[in-house]
Amino acid sequence: MAARRGIAILVAALAVATLLNANGLLKTAETQQQGARRTTAVAVMRQIDRVSRFLGLTAPRHGLQVAIGRADEDRIDTTVHLAAPSPARRPVPRAHRLHHAAPLPAQRPHVKPPPKPKPLFTPRHPLRLWVAGDSLAEVPGQALERAAGTGGSVDVVGVESRLSTGLTRPDLYNWFDRFEQELGRHPNVVVLSFGADDEHDYMSGVPDGVTVGKLGSPSWVREYRRRVAGVTREFNQHGIYVVWIGTPIPRGSGYVYGFRVVNRIFRSVAAAHKSLTTYIDTWHMFATRTGRYADYLRNAGGQLVRVRATDGIHYEPAAGDEIARAVLAKLGGVYGLASGSRKVRSS
Repeated sequence: MAARRGIAILVAALAVATLLNANGLLKTAETQQQGARRTTAVAVMRQIDRVSRFLGLTAPRHGLQVAIGRADEDRIDTTVHLAAPSPARRPVPRAHRLHHAAPLPAQRPHVKPPPKPKPLFTPRHPLRLWVAGDSLAEVPGQALERAAGTGGSVDVVGVESRLSTGLTRPDLYNWFDRFEQELGRHPNVVVLSFGADDEHDYMSGVPDGVTVGKLGSPSWVREYRRRVAGVTREFNQHGIYVVWIGTPIPRGSGYVYGFRVVNRIFRSVAAAHKSLTTYIDTWHMFATRTGRYADYLRNAGGQLVRVRATDGIHYEPAAGDEIARAVLAKLGGVYGLASGSRKVRSS
């Protein structure tokens, strides 16, 4: 009898917990990849969610989310918001298309104009830099905070690193919405690290009528490039410089293909928007001279330091410092960063 009573209490507790957490469980079901398992889970959880709403049991969870600033935690939004349109191709004048077009009048010798002065940032007017991305963004972001310190000409206004998110699954977390929000804070530079959680076949938020094939297929590359290029254009059109950090060489062969695919896209998009965009190659930064993965590499002082985490994917602080130096070196070629008194933040 005691055992039966205990089992009954446990079942009742699980039922109540399911009803209280119905919104979250429905989102978990919705965000699974397409297939019979997802279809069944969604059908079951929709019914449970209806019962929970009818009984008013969704209120406690929602109230807690509002209190901690996550009111939209259970909302599923797969819309890929890319407000900035693709640049239209200028029509070629007819005279340029005809072989018998009249020759152009003689022009004066071209005189190269003097280079424009770099935009200057000072401790009083610092360069505002925002770091965002998946779990690989955290360590470089923290390194940039250390390198910038406080009171200098670079101000890291935020580091947002969200585990298991990317540009392929806005249903899990919609970074495109988040980018639109960040535009209102007017950063001068955004440093983006994505791709580690994008190396899979499935994408949500695909436009109607578009079919995406397997990772690396022409259709997959086309859709992923559309998203990367759209994000880049959106920031650029607001005068914001974009730094794409590539994925690093991984241990083993499991992630090599996917990481190479996304890196080629980041590199090509940065090259197409090079006036306000750059690409940081971390693949070769953390590979040996023979192009192999290494947990330890020598730093500028010749000391052997650990640069990769035990999972063979993530960075150690020494690697973050290396990436931060590369980012700041790139920015130093674009902006004038005046030296000034600065307090370096401790790690």
